[in-house]
Amino acid sequence: MKEMSLSMAIQHFTHIHPLTKVDGQGGFICNGCNTYGFGTTYRCVTCDYDLHDHCATCPPTLLSFMHPQHELQRVFRGPDQRQLKEHRCDICDESVEGLYYHCEPCDFDVHPLCTQLPQQVRHVPHPDHQLELSHSGASNTCEVCRGAIRSWRYKCGLCRLSVHMECVKSSASTGAATQQRYIALQPQSHHSQYNQPHYTQLHHSQYN
Repeated sequence: MKEMSLSMAIQHFTHIHPLTKVDGQGGFICNGCNTYGFGTTYRCVTCDYDLHDHCATCPPTLLSFMHPQHELQRVFRGPDQRQLKEHRCDICDESVEGLYYHCEPCDFDVHPLCTQLPQQVRHVPHPDHQLELSHSGASNTCEVCRGAIRSWRYKCGLCRLSVHMECVKSSASTGAATQQRYIALQPQSHHSQYNQPHYTQLHHSQYN
């Protein structure tokens, strides 16, 4: 096996041992945010412990267009810390467990990877206007798959249409962390609420 560079190892506050950056890991469940990941991970082989690239490097505080009212604080609750109530990501509507960002005054929660979703995207089936990430829209039916939208969506306000965040995958200009977030939204039997068939294809999607 090719020897890893020491510069690729980090000491992360969520784990007792150093984590080494590994490319091409395949599928894994992130021990930080407890959602699906694929490919690059920061890994402790001894403990079979993995973190998304972004979960391993996300800052303690964050200013985001998704919640401009207040600075978001990074939170980590280990398996031994019972939560008094269930927390759900305000962006994707999935459970937030372990590592996430929180606004105490507004009770706003968001996965670290969800914070990497772009504010605007280009979508091939609707080339005339950019689509903007929004918590609401004129329609709660996805223009692409015709499924119901229960979370934030990409919308065109001028044309009064909305698209699932996942349904823009084939044509959105997104970065690596955003790609992993789309992958993380595919069904996982242990916690996911999503049932739409198109989600199962996210792992194979290509981004430009």
